[in-house]
Amino acid sequence: MIKQRGISLVGAIFVLIIVSLLGKYLVNIAGVQRQTSLLKLQTARAYQAANTGIEWALARDNIFCTDPVLPITLNKFTVTVTSTLDDSDHDNSNGITPYNENGIDITICHINSKAEYGNYGQTDYVSRTIEVTIHD
Repeated sequence: MIKQRGISLVGAIFVLIIVSLLGKYLVNIAGVQRQTSLLKLQTARAYQAANTGIEWALARDNIFCTDPVLPITLNKFTVTVTSTLDDSDHDNSNGITPYNENGIDITICHINSKAEYGNYGQTDYVSRTIEVTIHD
């Protein structure tokens, strides 16, 4: 009688384990690549939503810091537009005191627009902030 030792069975199991680990690795890489692509797209959308907040603030008739905080919902993005007057050198009750440069009064306003998608800590959370300084 010939004794069978089963060495081919061990080799076959080894090959199956290697192939299954390689398959798992490839599926994992594909998932990471997909998530990265989605986050890149959402980041571009967040930038455009924040830019829309800035454009909205600039298009208003009375832009110089009359509405300090304004939340906007734009295609599932929460856009918060804040405006502050640069009056660090002035003490005025309404906060609107223009700078005087060579006899010309100039009002300086800082507009900040922050767009967020999702909640902080979630895997699909993105946030972009744009800040501009304008004067009349």
